[in-house]
Formats: sequence, C-alpha cells, structure tokens
Amino acid sequence: MKLRFSLFSFLLLGMLALQTACKKDDKPTPDYTAQDDATIQQYIKDKGLTGFRKDTLGVYVAITQPGTGPNAKKGQVVKVLYTGTLLDGTVFDSNLTTLGLPFVLGRGLVIQGWDKGFQYFNKGAKGILLIPSTQAYGSTANAQIPANSVLRFDVEVVDIK
Repeated sequence: MKLRFSLFSFLLLGMLALQTACKKDDKPTPDYTAQDDATIQQYIKDKGLTGFRKDTLGVYVAITQPGTGPNAKKGQVVKVLYTGTLLDGTVFDSNLTTLGLPFVLGRGLVIQGWDKGFQYFNKGAKGILLIPSTQAYGSTANAQIPANSVLRFDVEVVDIK
C-alpha cells in the first residue's frame, strides 16, 4: 500500500510539474507591425529602391522584370530561384540552381510572406520581396535569422504549374 501511495504521489507531482512547464507565458507578444513597416519604408528610401507596392499583410513587392502569362494562383506549384538576406545584407539562404525551389502556393508550406508575395508574379518575372517579421519567422529565431527580422528576397519565378 505504501508503494502505491508513493507511486501515485510521484505521478501526481510529475503531472503538476508538466502542467506548470507547459503553461503559456501570460506576457503579451509585442506587435512589430508598425515598426517593421517603418523599417521597410526607410530601407527602400535608403537604398533608392522604387516600384514597390504594399499588400494587405504588409509585404512589399517590386517586380523588376516582368514575366509572361497569368500570375501564380493558390494551389499551383511555383518554382523559384531566390536569395534571402537580412536588411544588413547578410545572406541566410539561397537557391540559384536552374531547377528552382518548388512549393505549392497558398498551402502554408513556406513563410506567409512568400504565400502572399508570389501571387503578384508570373512565369519569368524577377523581383524583390520585403517581408515584415510577422509574415516571416516572427519572434522565433531561425538558424541565421534573428527573431523579429524583416527579410529581403531577390526572386525569379522559373515555372508555374
């Protein structure tokens, strides 16, 4: 009987510890929307960039070389060449192979900024995506990308199917 009570007490304490460890932090997550937008606008100005449009999620898109055909639509496979950088120029990822990186647009398989931004591109188009942190990795650091980072992608759409 004593062994059962000890085992029960041990399990109960373990469950309480897990519940405490899993409890969400009650601190609200800061909203970087306005700060990211100001950062992007200043970056565009400082770099002398032009031709950007801001979508409803705050993603800035500039088509630097038009392509042909209709724009990519949700559910289509888009193949892209890209280089991703922080705004200080640090390259964190790149895929410049002739095959391109394929992904299904609008399925949440890539960051939200890509799912939104590539809807403005057609086959052969080149451009720049400036993606606020809320549409990228948010407050989560990811490899070489610090938390709450605005990202730049220089992109080319190789194919849309």
